[in-house]
Amino acid sequence: MAIVVRSSSRALSLREPHYHPFRLFEDVDRMAMEMWESWTPSEWRSDFFPRLDMYEQKDELVMRAELPGIKKEDIDISLEGECLTIKAEKRQEEVSEDVKSYTCERCFGQYLRTVTLPFPVDANNISATFENGLLEIRLPKSAEVKAKHIAITIK
Repeated sequence: MAIVVRSSSRALSLREPHYHPFRLFEDVDRMAMEMWESWTPSEWRSDFFPRLDMYEQKDELVMRAELPGIKKEDIDISLEGECLTIKAEKRQEEVSEDVKSYTCERCFGQYLRTVTLPFPVDANNISATFENGLLEIRLPKSAEVKAKHIAITIK
């Protein structure tokens, strides 16, 4: 697992909290099927899109992403400006030619997820752990966004 930090221009993102990008494809397919009987749904697979939770805890942002079947060495995390990207690849096992398959439903390929962070983070102190298919990334708030207590004397 690697964490890379880069300064760059801002990437576009959808800020709706529970928005799932592949839902757009599903909605377009549904509308097209209603209009044209011959419409074949697109092959976009939402299985390749890691689900994640993101929440603020004290002085840090915590992200947890589900990456089942992924090996730690196949995960790449990068930060460019205010956008965090998680890339991972789920590789298919080698199967001998004499194997007869009856069902093949698992998905293989590359996962990709980019999230715009809600506030600036301390890029030098980001940490990540990966256990049992769950990636946890801890992003400490940068010093300028941490709440400061200032005592004010009343005259």
